[in-house]
Amino acid sequence: MLNGMQDLRFNSSDTLARQLAGDLATRLQSCIERRGRVCLAVSGGKTPVGFFQQLAQQQIDWQKVLITLVDERWVNEHDPQSNAALVREHLLQHQAAQAYFLPLKNKAASPQQGFMDCENILHEQIDQLDYAVLGMGSDGHTASWFPHSQALPRCLDGNSGAWCCPVSDEQVTLPRMTLTWSLLANCRHLFLLFDGDDKNRVFSLACDAAEAGNTAAMPVRRVLFQSQVGLSVYRRENLHGEPDAPLTA
Repeated sequence: MLNGMQDLRFNSSDTLARQLAGDLATRLQSCIERRGRVCLAVSGGKTPVGFFQQLAQQQIDWQKVLITLVDERWVNEHDPQSNAALVREHLLQHQAAQAYFLPLKNKAASPQQGFMDCENILHEQIDQLDYAVLGMGSDGHTASWFPHSQALPRCLDGNSGAWCCPVSDEQVTLPRMTLTWSLLANCRHLFLLFDGDDKNRVFSLACDAAEAGNTAAMPVRRVLFQSQVGLSVYRRENLHGEPDAPLTA
């Protein structure tokens, strides 16, 4: 995918958030007009908060939008570490409160026990996952695809047919549920959002073509080195005084 990847860099986090929100909103509304609904998966963490707040203010037919999560910690929704809580607080506001929200966490005691219910409801509610906004960790993970995780082969298997996968090995402090490459590979388009010097260094390492096959070390490479679905990278980078506008690499 690297040769066809759209790489947009911004001087400020605010401009980054506004641009991604506006670009994604255009795609969401266009999809609604074509097929009557749209399904979007979003990631948690601090970076997407500004983007969520900007997206919530976009003029979209929100009643026809389904929002789910790329991954989730297996905690109560009132827990501050819950991605669902983050989405409810920052995205499901204003007109966007009319969107239908589909969390990954259910009442089961563990993600392993909740796997089948989660898998079934994803298939019941989502006919097509249209767009997903992914993040990237300083270790090169995306979603809950962690380096050398025991769950990683299942997460990255594009032929398994499973749309979600429980993750609960030593790489994570809390057990999680994550969407799989089997689902994400069939999106209309993927977005990768990250911010700051540390993440840009990680991104440069992940883009090393000589290491393209080493997804165990940096699972985000599964998204970067593929040709199944279009990818746009939105990132903040210190452009050393250059204009605050996107630069396409």
